[in-house]
Amino acid sequence: MRSYDNAYSRFIAAAKIVFPLAALGLLSTLFMISRDHGSAGNGDGLPYAKVEIDDLLRQQRLGAPNYAGVTRDGTAISMRADSARSDPDRPGRGEAQAMQARLTLPDGSSAEIQANTGSIDTSDRVAVLEGDAKISTSTGYTIETDRLRSAFADTNVEADGPVTANGPPGRIEAGSMTLSADPSDKGRYLLVFKDGVRLIYEPEQ
Repeated sequence: MRSYDNAYSRFIAAAKIVFPLAALGLLSTLFMISRDHGSAGNGDGLPYAKVEIDDLLRQQRLGAPNYAGVTRDGTAISMRADSARSDPDRPGRGEAQAMQARLTLPDGSSAEIQANTGSIDTSDRVAVLEGDAKISTSTGYTIETDRLRSAFADTNVEADGPVTANGPPGRIEAGSMTLSADPSDKGRYLLVFKDGVRLIYEPEQ
């Protein structure tokens, strides 16, 4: 019985040494496998992943964002984009790709707007759409320009640069354009071309 106790004691003493060493060996092996797999053998895997994650966190990118609201004069505005990210240097401002907007006016007419890029400033309550900007209205006008500015508070869409348009009268070329409420007639909206307007009349065939 005593020899059995001695053998058991020796086994316990040995186990206290062998098992921890075996555990350390397994942990070392797992660490090496994990490190080699992540780096794909060139040591760049982990740093690349960290840079990409940091970049995403810094940019706060959103996929397919959308916005909807109503102006003070009753126009419903909806906007969407393929992607958007906040501007880390200007709180309240964001930049978007492939922007689209729809304005549904109180008189029942509407306008569809699209552009390659854009920005939204919540403090100024405006959206700027740039790059092949295009407006299609339910009244039959298709307007193309480089840059559009649309307000959120009131119905006001402006093109402060050259525009070309096709509509019921024909082809129109102008230095600028506005779509806004008629100040003299509540509930009425005006599409106004300004600054060197040129109309090419196209009679109906």
